[in-house]
Amino acid sequence: MKHLILGLGNDLLTDDGIGLYIAEQLQSELNGVDIICSADSGFNLLDHMFGYDVVILIDSIVTGKGPVGEVYEFSTTDFTNHIPFSIHSTDISSILEYSKKCGFHVPEKVYFLAVEIEDNQTFQEGFSTAIETRKKDIFQNIKSRLQTILDNNVWMVNPG
Repeated sequence: MKHLILGLGNDLLTDDGIGLYIAEQLQSELNGVDIICSADSGFNLLDHMFGYDVVILIDSIVTGKGPVGEVYEFSTTDFTNHIPFSIHSTDISSILEYSKKCGFHVPEKVYFLAVEIEDNQTFQEGFSTAIETRKKDIFQNIKSRLQTILDNNVWMVNPG
């Protein structure tokens, strides 16, 4: 089985880069899993996901329902309302469903770890104060959640 952690975001849009930061930090922490950082979205994510059996996406989210730094876990089954299909903008569940129908090897399992952020609209390198002061705790939280997911998928994580 092939496994991928895909850190997503844009490090030029303040807190939106938290997925990239976490993926970069994980590179020295994990064995037996590929880790990629990407600013891609929509169908462009498939370029990274083809050939993997399990993919974990790490990204930012703005719900306004939780405190900044809160980590949410989702799977494709949590996204039952599909956006109408468009090559330019569609949700990951629709993309995977369409790709399977086309005969592509797409992941059997996709997990989403999303970090509640404060600002993804301001052009600024570096995080908001709210994320900057919490980024180490956020990383540890994500790492702990990954350990659970990885254990359930028979992966090995370096102690540390």
